[in-house]
Amino acid sequence: MGIPAIIERLLRHGATCALAAMIPAFLCAPSQAAEAPDTKSSVVLSADEVTYDAELGLVVASGNVEIWQNDNILLADTLTYNERTRIVTAAGDVSLLDPNGNVLFANYMELSDDLQEGVIEDVKLLLSDRSRAAATSGKRTGGNRTELNHVVYSPCDLCAEDPTRPPLWQLKAVKVVHDQGEQIIEYEDVWLEIYGVPVAYSPYLSHADPFVKRKTGFLTPKVVISNKLGFGARIPYYWSLGPDKDITFRPLVTTEQGIVLDAEYRQRIVDGRFRMRGSATIADRTERDGGVKTTDQNIFRGHLDGDGRFDIDEHWRAGFNVDIASDKTYLRVYDLSDERFLTTRLFAEGFHGRNFTSLQAIGFQGLRDADDNEESPIVAPWFQYDYSGEPGAYGGYYNFDVDVLSLNRLDGRESRRLSLAGGWTLPYTAPAGDIYTLSASLRGDLYFYEGVDPASDDPDPAAGLTESGTKARLYPQLAFEWRYPFVRDHATMQQVIEPIAGIIVSPSGGNSGKFPNEDSQEVEFDDTNLFSTNRYGGLDRIDSGQRVNYGLKWSLIGNDGGHIGAFLGQSFQLNDDNRFMRDSGIEDNLTDVVGRFEVSPNQYLDLLYRFRFDLQSGEVDRNEINLRAGGKALNADLSYFFLRGDPDAGSEFGNRHEVAGRISSHFTDNWSAFTAARYDIEDSRALSYGGGLAYEDECFEIRSSVTRRDFHDEELRPDTRIELEIAFRNLGSIEAGL
Repeated sequence: MGIPAIIERLLRHGATCALAAMIPAFLCAPSQAAEAPDTKSSVVLSADEVTYDAELGLVVASGNVEIWQNDNILLADTLTYNERTRIVTAAGDVSLLDPNGNVLFANYMELSDDLQEGVIEDVKLLLSDRSRAAATSGKRTGGNRTELNHVVYSPCDLCAEDPTRPPLWQLKAVKVVHDQGEQIIEYEDVWLEIYGVPVAYSPYLSHADPFVKRKTGFLTPKVVISNKLGFGARIPYYWSLGPDKDITFRPLVTTEQGIVLDAEYRQRIVDGRFRMRGSATIADRTERDGGVKTTDQNIFRGHLDGDGRFDIDEHWRAGFNVDIASDKTYLRVYDLSDERFLTTRLFAEGFHGRNFTSLQAIGFQGLRDADDNEESPIVAPWFQYDYSGEPGAYGGYYNFDVDVLSLNRLDGRESRRLSLAGGWTLPYTAPAGDIYTLSASLRGDLYFYEGVDPASDDPDPAAGLTESGTKARLYPQLAFEWRYPFVRDHATMQQVIEPIAGIIVSPSGGNSGKFPNEDSQEVEFDDTNLFSTNRYGGLDRIDSGQRVNYGLKWSLIGNDGGHIGAFLGQSFQLNDDNRFMRDSGIEDNLTDVVGRFEVSPNQYLDLLYRFRFDLQSGEVDRNEINLRAGGKALNADLSYFFLRGDPDAGSEFGNRHEVAGRISSHFTDNWSAFTAARYDIEDSRALSYGGGLAYEDECFEIRSSVTRRDFHDEELRPDTRIELEIAFRNLGSIEAGL
């Protein structure tokens, strides 16, 4: 709530409605009330003395006057109602408390009983959020126009040692006019003062009535400074098109790249909503190819993004996501998004009890320098149906899945896939407490493919190496898992040791290169999927063969919620003809050992360590550490990640080895600071580093940060970004970026 809300409350609730709501008490016969009212509309009048002069038509209550109605309380030394002039007056230490905790103080109030005219003198207002406002006088005319003179407003607390000192900041206006008919508040000669020193002035200012939810007008601008754009400003303008729709214009004006037009449209309908945003400009674009720099001048650049959700009925809904950019770096250059790939999706989905149906179309756009969008897949249509039956007499249940997919490219291989799968699962808990799970499934896949290289997963293989045709497979699988949690109670904690073992049996093979691999290229073997029946992420590859999984889980759980836990596990694979890539951890018969260790004794420490260890080479193939320690005074976040990868074996990446950290401190009640960095150990270079400082109190906030980013991507080069935000509570904020 800004100063508009303060003025509105002062005028509407303080000087008119709350007082007028009590007028019926003055029209009643003079009396003193001591009992609580029976209904909310009743009025209680209490005073040391109440008199009625029938000849003059005056009702006068004097001495500790108190009126209560609907949780509004009015206190005054004297309160008078003139039946002839139909004027209500309150004088002498007048105060009014509303149900929300706002208190109005005045020396004198006068109001006509039809709410059309009124005056108030020496006004002070203390709001429930501790904001304060004051005015020398005010008047109400025509029933919908209120004027206040010499208004001061501040949400800042006063100095405890010297309350007469000016607050951190305050607003002063010579005159404030509230037109309720036009739903607008206007200011004349407005000053913003900081510690009593004027720092900003405007001869005129207007904005919407704070009780109006949506009003056309300008929003807070943002200043932008960059090497690419020069000096610029984003100037948003909000246009209310009705109660259900609006549009926001966000043009960006720059000295180096001209004007970027930017607009966002939003609308709600009876059973849904949708949003569309687009931007466009004519500007220069720089590309680098093999170290050669080229610049295209005055070309079209822009983007389109939006989404929508529509409820068709209680079971079905539909929607869309649109995200398209003219080129790979446009969104990052103009600070619209930091995404590295964009997804466009059209879908319809249904939920029927335990069953799910989906029909969708998906397109992708990569924004990295190495991405070739001519090879990006276009999935349309993609139909999925998942059926899960109700548990039977012994707890067993059936499931049935259908997956139909058509995948195309502008350049490269294409495929059509039909996958049908059915299964039965029986969970069982023995009287001794051990838990068994038995499952059996059968899946059949049929592929129609074009331009596939059986010896490569290249989406656009060289001519002469490709094949086209039809390929099918049948894949039965039987799985059994056993686990037995042993629990021991201690005085302040509970200890659980749980051995886990399982066996999975299916025919070997089934991963011919003629099946185009689109959704199962990367496999990250760890503690989360050790016992999964399918360790691939998709359907194009099957996790075939026979294997035994085993592991041990240990945890210590405190009565206060703290816990320590550990897990260690491994698989032994009987078949040796799988197609898992090198360094995946499951390419050999005896897989890597996977595990995790976690410590969270209280709210000040969270540690998670995950690893994958190759017993044959004696090397760690994966290390991951996530640590959060400390409290408000000093807090540290650290993450470390190492994953071995071999591009020659089909991995998209090589070794990935990074460390990142952030240290933050609230070193006083109002001041805080942070520093953060991200370092690529593999390439021995800092990816980003920086820090920031912030001040925040009950009415003012300022945040600043400096970040250095060392990324190379076409026209984007290493840069230093400076961000500054200054926020005045209830008024708004000012942002600037360099």
